[in-house]
Amino acid sequence: MSRTGTRAGAALAIVFGLAAGTARAEERPFALKGTATWDNVGNAFTEVGANFDGVAQVTHLGKVGQGGTLYLDLGSATAAGIPGGGKVILTAANGDTLTFDYEGLLDPNTGLGTGTLTFTGGTGRFTDATGTGTFAAHLDFSNGFVGAPMAVTIEGTIDY
Repeated sequence: MSRTGTRAGAALAIVFGLAAGTARAEERPFALKGTATWDNVGNAFTEVGANFDGVAQVTHLGKVGQGGTLYLDLGSATAAGIPGGGKVILTAANGDTLTFDYEGLLDPNTGLGTGTLTFTGGTGRFTDATGTGTFAAHLDFSNGFVGAPMAVTIEGTIDY
């Protein structure tokens, strides 16, 4: 074999070796269990939206702060509930964030919201995060819309 062929072969071996050693994203199970408090769920019916802040225990992040928004479309309500959606940001202790968009239905009689979510990235190791999941959130309206507590669970898969 010529020196040129040997060098080319060595270069390819190095390139493929580096590629094989590079970390690749892989689909992993994802779960979240948390609590939060809403500022005013009534604002979800306006362009202002309702906001929540809370904490959660999350696979791949540990204990996080969570915050998000909700917009509801009362004009599209059905017997199944009021459609809506929003965005959530999870912030880990090291500052990494993970974001997702969600949509679903809220039953105003029971306070149960259910639906789906799509991970949209974040920062740190979650910059290019993708994946999907389902959520169930129970909003307690027993004392009104202002300061309503919420318990939420999420199950899904994430790629990062």
